[in-house]
Amino acid sequence: MRRFVLLAILMLAPPPAFADEAKAPPGVQADGFAIITIEVAQLWDTPGLKPFREALGKLKDPLKNDLEKFSGMKIEEIERATLYWPTAPGQESGAEPYMIFAGRKPLDREKIIETLEAITSEQAAKELGAEIVTIAGKNVYFAKETAVIFADDRTVIRTPALRKSAEPIAEFLKVLAGTKAVAKTGPLADALAAVGRHSIVAAIDLTPVRRLINDIPEYPVKFAPVKSLARAERALIALDFGAAVKASVKLTFFDAETAKKAEPDAKKLAELALGALAGLRKAKDRTPESDAVLLPLFDFAKAALTKAELKLDDKTLSATMGGEVDAAIKKSLAGFPAWAEAEAARMHTVNNLMQMGIALHTYHDVMNHMPQDVTDKNGKPILSWRVHLLPYMEQDNLYKQLDLTKPWDDAANKKFVEQMPKVFEHTARPTKEKGFTYFQMLTAEKADPVGSPFLVPGRKLELTGVRDGTANTIMVVEAEEAVNWMKPGDVAYDPKKLPKLGDPKTGRFAAGLADGSVRWFDLKKLGEKNLHALITIDGGELVRIDE
Repeated sequence: MRRFVLLAILMLAPPPAFADEAKAPPGVQADGFAIITIEVAQLWDTPGLKPFREALGKLKDPLKNDLEKFSGMKIEEIERATLYWPTAPGQESGAEPYMIFAGRKPLDREKIIETLEAITSEQAAKELGAEIVTIAGKNVYFAKETAVIFADDRTVIRTPALRKSAEPIAEFLKVLAGTKAVAKTGPLADALAAVGRHSIVAAIDLTPVRRLINDIPEYPVKFAPVKSLARAERALIALDFGAAVKASVKLTFFDAETAKKAEPDAKKLAELALGALAGLRKAKDRTPESDAVLLPLFDFAKAALTKAELKLDDKTLSATMGGEVDAAIKKSLAGFPAWAEAEAARMHTVNNLMQMGIALHTYHDVMNHMPQDVTDKNGKPILSWRVHLLPYMEQDNLYKQLDLTKPWDDAANKKFVEQMPKVFEHTARPTKEKGFTYFQMLTAEKADPVGSPFLVPGRKLELTGVRDGTANTIMVVEAEEAVNWMKPGDVAYDPKKLPKLGDPKTGRFAAGLADGSVRWFDLKKLGEKNLHALITIDGGELVRIDE
């Protein structure tokens, strides 16, 4: 969902004009399976996106960092991004696309090599096999089992993973070198001719798609229009974003008669899309921040689909839709900074819970059981189980400074309270005092034969003892009240009443499950039965989670 929001807003803001000239990305052939080209610079430079760009920079794992990770360039340095599939998924090298990035200026090759951690063919031969050297020239490097190709002074290409054979990439390099003829005709020909004329251009050969659909034994009746339209030979999609937003879809059939028969199904498909939008709009699991961004976009899309124009011309069936960049889009843009900040905090929380899950599993692998609170010689808890995780989350130095024979509030340990590792922080809900955390386990004084929570004093829990299933059991949870991270303090569980979890303002809480995954829950939507079922490790309840 987050990636959809970022891309949607980036596209729906009024952009500057296109460059006067554009050429097809190098290495792409018209007889390929599919292509998507995005005019990144044209979309990124619009003045209306200034708040968006500033908010994007605040995200912990933003789209711009993803692009830099794959291209070696910052998003503001990219002119155009292209994804190209020579063959369909399921065929050789068809599952992953070639990623072709054109820079606004001549590339800083050394910087890109460093960013991608690329190595030469001679170095790669030791890791990936000697055959790599046979396909590599001075413009080819290797990073994370892919080839990094500098096609010209402004274009860098990331190939699919090399897997078992380098032959497909060798053929691609022949096209780049001009030693293999470039196919000029085929399903992608119209898209290649349209590069640079639209904000986004996409095309696909529908033949493999049609085969896949036909192989489905029981095809849902409501999706029959999709099956009908897939009889087309190829599809072309073009999107333009300026003072108005315009989208056009063109299906080219093998003959005029088939195109005419498909026309009514195109109208039915639009009705299906409107129904899907209505369903998305009614969804209750979004945050207020995401609603401020998404709801105006849903309304805009609904108006565009309602006014869509359908045209039949011989064997071509086309549809155009769009609308003015109005108050709805501006409202969506205005809500993005708050959404970005909330989303950054949410992702930070997820990341912290995942790190805790990894540390807990690593501790289990070493000790053959999950951690308990540290106790004194009389069995009295004096330090939290969180202390045991320190050596497993790169906090060994802090762990060695603690005195495990003394309680958390003893002078020997109390001075370390404010040195709480950041992994125990909940960015979206800052605590009033330093060194406090919302991340706790659910605990009971003793095991209950009807079902007990994850933490029971004196019980050395093995994961095999989580009989309800690790994917259905809460290991660490966001509590309503924060506790000192070193103090033995967790959420008391009483099967007769619900524990106090999460943010009381929103009714939502994050939880790290025993399988290491992280999920968000809405207390009202989850329900009392499901919550109790998630808390117990061996209650035998049936968990029904509908998020």
